[in-house]
Amino acid sequence: MYRFLASRRWLVRTLAGVLLVLLCVRLGLWQLDRNEQRQDNNAVIEANVGGDPVPAAQLAPPGQPLADDDKWRTVEVTGHWDVGNELRLRLRPVDGTRGVHALTPLVGDDGTALLVDRGFVAADGRDDDDIELPPPPDGEVTVTARVRPSETGHDVDPSSGSVRFVDVEAIAAGLPYPLYGAWGELITQDPEPSTSLQLIEPPATESGPHLSYAIQWFLFAVVGVGGFVLLIRAEARGRDESHEQDTPESPAHTGGVG
Repeated sequence: MYRFLASRRWLVRTLAGVLLVLLCVRLGLWQLDRNEQRQDNNAVIEANVGGDPVPAAQLAPPGQPLADDDKWRTVEVTGHWDVGNELRLRLRPVDGTRGVHALTPLVGDDGTALLVDRGFVAADGRDDDDIELPPPPDGEVTVTARVRPSETGHDVDPSSGSVRFVDVEAIAAGLPYPLYGAWGELITQDPEPSTSLQLIEPPATESGPHLSYAIQWFLFAVVGVGGFVLLIRAEARGRDESHEQDTPESPAHTGGVG
């Protein structure tokens, strides 16, 4: 009844169907993995954002990467802003608005600096290089910031005055002092500047669409298997009906009088 499955046409169909189902399952598992990563990240955010500040050296000494469990923790540094080595952090829109961030070293009392995103300035139609960054306060300041791990990218040239990625090691190579192994987003500074930048909000904890996407891919796999089974049964039924129509009926038996 199902011998047609051994034909070349149906072997190709079967192979294609199996590959499509496996692809759906693989994509579903990938989305489950993404969902688990999002949950782990949310747990770190909820545990660390808004916590008591600790010295920056405690979390990311110079040359040491920031541990995953320490992301978004609050650090406190007292020192002075080095505007002469300030960089523009480009291509980081805020709420869909184009602009630049002021990435400024805060040199601590021990001579070690923390790269701090002091805030965002909207472009308002200007080129990045034409955006004026309000200066920070002079003299000694005490800053709290949320720390983030160093980033890597191929477009990190601090000598141009602008960067796309906060690669701490690459930026530190052009500075006369060491940098902590992480960078931060400004939360507070004392004293306050005369003109403030738009501060960066802490990350939101959202579940994201990954779980629903995973369910959809698994449903596609189930529908694919069910549809293929129905297709096989329909083919078999059609072949049986065709065979019955092609088979001649036996002649009726007639009796005679002897």
